[in-house]
Amino acid sequence: MNSQFFKMFFIAALLISIGFMGCHENPVSSPVEPVVEDGSWMIYSPYKWTHDGKPYYSVYCNVYSDGASDELKQQAGVFADAKFLQVLSLFNFTDMNDLRYPPGYNKIHIYLNRYHEESIAAAYWGSVFITIRTATADINRYDYLFRHELTHVFEFLIEEFYNIGTDVWFCEGIAIYGGGGLGGIQNIADLDQWIAQNASDPKLGNPIQVHVWDDFPPGADITGYYYTVFDLTMRYFLDPDGLGKSTQDVLNLFYAIRNDVSFPAAFQEHFGISLEDLEDEYYDRMRTYLVSGN
Repeated sequence: MNSQFFKMFFIAALLISIGFMGCHENPVSSPVEPVVEDGSWMIYSPYKWTHDGKPYYSVYCNVYSDGASDELKQQAGVFADAKFLQVLSLFNFTDMNDLRYPPGYNKIHIYLNRYHEESIAAAYWGSVFITIRTATADINRYDYLFRHELTHVFEFLIEEFYNIGTDVWFCEGIAIYGGGGLGGIQNIADLDQWIAQNASDPKLGNPIQVHVWDDFPPGADITGYYYTVFDLTMRYFLDPDGLGKSTQDVLNLFYAIRNDVSFPAAFQEHFGISLEDLEDEYYDRMRTYLVSGN
């Protein structure tokens, strides 16, 4: 097995284990009393959890938790700042005043979940939830997850709405790309194996049919399996040997959605192909791309 496989295997295992579903110049922990009531800090999320009353304020984030140590919250805040800067750099984005935070927010809210039953890594408008069961941890182990979820947050902050406006296959594809990629489908043999494993699906696992979460086939292994084909799709879009588009095209698509352009219309304008044609031609395009890369 090559190193790329081990990378993909480790990330997939981590994803499966977790499950998806104004700034301080010198950040310090807040001295407020512990335990803040449900929902008092979180607006656009289904999770209205309490926190311990001691958030850590980093440059771009407020880090909350129900039980992480002060040290871990500080590490997570500094780490999240660095990962968010990487996301901004990916899109060559510098106008921080153009990020549209939810009302009442001026930074990203991050919740480190230690004790709640749910095991998640998820992003909502202006917020990220990541499960870390121990009070302290090697935060570098969560590099991919932070970049993935913060890429989602970036899309939210550009589109300025509590629901992401792109199809699931696209928003997950760009978040996987922002996270560093998975690299699970590398050649024609990998693609043929994917199609064979989806032989019972009328569209043979074609990802362009996954517009919303309910479009996944029943029992689909989403994060450990479907994400590999989302990854391939975004690589194709942004590779000079593929469609030859750029992250600027992705950013322009996000802005179009902010301006009330539908995802199909925005995609055709900025990627030069209709969603209908992309779905019909998907496997032919992927075969051509994978051959050109080898």
